[in-house]
Amino acid sequence: MPVTGNKSLLNYSLSIRLCTDGFSFLVYSLGSGQLLLQESLPCAEGETLADALERGLQLPRIAGRHYERVVLYSTSPSTRVPLDEFRREDMLAVYRLTFVGTSPRSEDMCFQVLPSLDVVEIFTSPSSVAETLKSHYPSAMVQGLYGTMLSQVAEMQQGSTLSVSAHAIMLDGGVMIAVLRKGRLHFANVFRAAGNADKLYFILYAWKTLSLDAWHDSCTLYGASEDLYNELCQYLAHVEMKELSV
Repeated sequence: MPVTGNKSLLNYSLSIRLCTDGFSFLVYSLGSGQLLLQESLPCAEGETLADALERGLQLPRIAGRHYERVVLYSTSPSTRVPLDEFRREDMLAVYRLTFVGTSPRSEDMCFQVLPSLDVVEIFTSPSSVAETLKSHYPSAMVQGLYGTMLSQVAEMQQGSTLSVSAHAIMLDGGVMIAVLRKGRLHFANVFRAAGNADKLYFILYAWKTLSLDAWHDSCTLYGASEDLYNELCQYLAHVEMKELSV
């Protein structure tokens, strides 16, 4: 007997980006990868992040679908350590040493193994937010946005014959620059940049600081505008554009 009913109910994924002042909800079709809904939800005055998430998850346009996959991506500052040197009990100390002046709580510390790079990313996400999310979606995952992006870049580079490759990922109000050497992570950092001029500056700054070759080494832009691509081509010989799925 054939299965009846609305099979499209199983064809959605929900991606939630956690920012300092609220959330961004993105609903995708799993079949086509098409973005169906994108909505920002800032915290109201006096509202906690957990309460704001609860309010967002109850919106009919969010709650009215069945999701195969739910992921919350933290945009907190993050750092990475080699996989064989990672110790869970050291996460808080490593994070505080890296980001001096911050005061994260031990219960908010998170980590994510990036197997394609043999590193572990350490980041933060309020435990109350994770609890709220899992009360609605018990199988939901909490991941670091930057680490997830780096993993996708590394996976896309698998099989490449390039010994050195540079990557510039466009972010809201910034750019993340990463350099891989023989498939291993050599450098990764997020720079705050308001527009293309600032993003171009930081790409070239990293290029010079890391002694990359303008004629031989390649740079891949992700989510960049044509204007930025054209500007960078005036300085570097090998530039291409790609897109990430996160």
